[in-house]
Amino acid sequence: MKRLIAICSILTVAIAGSNALGAWTEIGDAGDLPGTAQAVTGSGPLLSITGTMNDPDVDMYQIYIYDPAGFSAYATGWDPMLFLFDQSGMGVYGDDDSGGTGFDAFLPAGDTYSPTTAGIYYLAISEFALHPNSASGSIFSGYPTLSPTGPGAGSPVSSWSGATWGIGGDYTIELTGAAHIPAPGAILLGGIGVGLVSWLRRRRAL
Repeated sequence: MKRLIAICSILTVAIAGSNALGAWTEIGDAGDLPGTAQAVTGSGPLLSITGTMNDPDVDMYQIYIYDPAGFSAYATGWDPMLFLFDQSGMGVYGDDDSGGTGFDAFLPAGDTYSPTTAGIYYLAISEFALHPNSASGSIFSGYPTLSPTGPGAGSPVSSWSGATWGIGGDYTIELTGAAHIPAPGAILLGGIGVGLVSWLRRRRAL
């Protein structure tokens, strides 16, 4: 009995803490649109994403923002650009060159265009100067902070366009206010583990 309880407890903790360090590494090549975006699954806060640009390239990640007011993203690499989209693929805000080096991309917390509600979002990193478009044209405008005020801002992202440096390379995105998206299987197994532990403890008390 004790051994079974211990196994169930370990299973539950292992699932809940599978991403305890908060780091995500790109698996294969993340897609560039919401339909092909890489879902950052797991549990707990999401503190960083690392990946590689294969010129020309855009990597989009599906994340959960639990603290809209505190959300931020800082990207380093070879002159990256950052763009945030809501669950429907509508542009929220973007950036090019606001980081400390003059080439890093930074989506700050508390910006005029920061997200206002918790939920699923899409975070995209692109090489300069690949910009997102909708069926009506470019979604963002401005520099270095990119606001969703372009001619295509009223429709979801559907393509990317622009020239690149032709280099690509590795990148890192540091985040605040974001979390992993719980995988359905992890939720189920975690619930089973918690349920078994509770049931066994009740039986032991009888």
